[in-house]
Amino acid sequence: MNKIIKKIKNLQNQITYHNYLYFCLDKPIISDIKYDYLLNKLKNLEKKINYKKFINSPTYLIGSSIFKKSKFINHLTPMLSLENIFNKKKFLNFYKKMLSFSNKKKIRFCCEFKFDGVAVNLIYINGVLKQASTRGDGKKGEDVTKNVFFIKSIPLVLHGKNFPKIMEIRGELFILKKDFLSLNKQNNIINHSKFSNARNLASGLLRRKNLEFELKKKLLFICHGFELFNYFKNIDSYYLNLLKIKNWGFNISTQILLCSSKNKILNFFKKIKNLRSTLKFEIDGIVIKVDSLKLRKKIGLISRSPRWAIAYKFPNEVQETKLLKVKFQVGRTGVITPVGYFKSVNISGIKIKKASIYNNKELKKLDLCIGDRIFICRAGDVIPKILKKKKYDTNTILNKKVLFPKKCPSCLSVLKSCSKENNFYCTNSFFCLPQIQKKIIHFFSKNAFKIKGLSPHIINQLIKKNNFRSPIDFFKLNFTTLKSLNNVGQKTANNILNSFKKFKYITLEKFIFSFGIKGIGKSVSYNLASSYRSLKNLLKIQKKNILNIPGIGELIYQNLINFLSNSNNLNIIDQLINNFNIKVVSKKNQSLTIKKSIFYQKNILITGQLKNFSRIEMKEKLENLGGIVKNYISKNIDLVILGKNPGKKFIYAINFKKKILTEDKVLKIFSKI
Repeated sequence: MNKIIKKIKNLQNQITYHNYLYFCLDKPIISDIKYDYLLNKLKNLEKKINYKKFINSPTYLIGSSIFKKSKFINHLTPMLSLENIFNKKKFLNFYKKMLSFSNKKKIRFCCEFKFDGVAVNLIYINGVLKQASTRGDGKKGEDVTKNVFFIKSIPLVLHGKNFPKIMEIRGELFILKKDFLSLNKQNNIINHSKFSNARNLASGLLRRKNLEFELKKKLLFICHGFELFNYFKNIDSYYLNLLKIKNWGFNISTQILLCSSKNKILNFFKKIKNLRSTLKFEIDGIVIKVDSLKLRKKIGLISRSPRWAIAYKFPNEVQETKLLKVKFQVGRTGVITPVGYFKSVNISGIKIKKASIYNNKELKKLDLCIGDRIFICRAGDVIPKILKKKKYDTNTILNKKVLFPKKCPSCLSVLKSCSKENNFYCTNSFFCLPQIQKKIIHFFSKNAFKIKGLSPHIINQLIKKNNFRSPIDFFKLNFTTLKSLNNVGQKTANNILNSFKKFKYITLEKFIFSFGIKGIGKSVSYNLASSYRSLKNLLKIQKKNILNIPGIGELIYQNLINFLSNSNNLNIIDQLINNFNIKVVSKKNQSLTIKKSIFYQKNILITGQLKNFSRIEMKEKLENLGGIVKNYISKNIDLVILGKNPGKKFIYAINFKKKILTEDKVLKIFSKI
């Protein structure tokens, strides 16, 4: 049971993270197929035990959490997302399931484009647009009313008469392919980041403040749903209602199929797939919906999507090109990753010229030679991937086969292999330049030895120009060296030096994390620190003890042993402790001063906007003083820290008579510690 719960929590965290990337940042890093696989795996695990225990699971949520800084609007009715399918078998299962809900042998379906844009909910009162919001978490979404007022294809006042007093219109905002290309080019000229696809650009335009009127006109709206509150209860057809909505001033899809035949639906899918490249806008499939509104009610919903509709998505677009070269890149932990470079291809409006080959196993599977004709796709329309090479390619005979190197491409050290991961590693660590750069940037990151002003740009200059090779070199920094660097002024140099001077304490978990040992991230670092409590104990680790710690197996144990048996690593630790007087403290064994602080072992909530700290900085300071910062309300909260414009946490604190501290009061306490 404990193993299943652990797997469930791990999957919940993964999916919540990918929801945040997709719905909030518009930067997904996994394909839809991979996302659906993770979600279905989580659903099946939750079914094995008790659903009610996991009421906050992503399986109950439609989108992601709302941006905390954004103003949000509650939807009048839930705004669900569609379940995705990717093959004929899944479609036939859906079709058969829908028939089982009806007494008739046939039911009517309505099929439309699945636009690749941003879902928007519009609330009209007496025919006037009052509010507009994104999908958000399905219950509430970001308020985008002001920006929507500038979009020509969304009527501010409905045409005609006889519309409901209150209704929700739902649809997709998108931009044309030509506008995506021109705006992306324009962004590149003015040094703004380029967008990976048209959907991301549409989302960026919708959310951007103080945006020029001309740019907002590029956004187009298509209606594909409504909540009319039984206004058309006598018209039992989604399609006929959609035609009425069109008369009020909304655009609807130009390609709609109304039929009862599964074969006609499959033919429609093939037809639209072939049309896809000729369309002026991006689509990624078709949507198949039960047309009868009464039957929809009978079929019902699941927690995050309607049962009566499905998104049948197109397979990945594939392009053929020529492999030019394969480079072997060295990562922070020494992992060697092959990257294939090829003649650039255009997939879904994006130029692609390279793709990761992941590891030695994938390289062997592809069996590549320089000059091969290869097939490229964007997995989930996002991540470039080499699918395979062309069979019987004459270039294969003439050109050299790509083999994994035996030595590091940077420092020429002999590589070590790990059969479990199909990877090769350079173990030269702080003496291999690509590793040095990435390791030192990681060492001085915010979750490790955070030094104010020491940016990756400055770190790379010191490594290249001044031959810095170890964190110890940075602790010896002086004003003259810093001032000799590009774009480093007196203020920045002083900030960096003062930050080094004041740096005296670091928690054991951050100390462990800072060295970037393979497989040892934040959670494993925390578990190690909680178990060993001091650096002295950690340096004496024994296999039988460490394997009992959550998240640690044979592989991570071996990585830790390899790190601690390296004399260069031990020398760095020794100098930090003895030469620079860095004290490594455990949260469970902190100094008397920390134990006396009012935050020690207290459950703390933060609400409102902070003026002197970011949320992360405040959380870090409180945790360094033994506080336990919570993100949610519970009866165990001890005190609440109050910023400007507090939310419901403040109301909770008042109602339940919790101790409240203003930010200014907290600042005074910090200054005395």
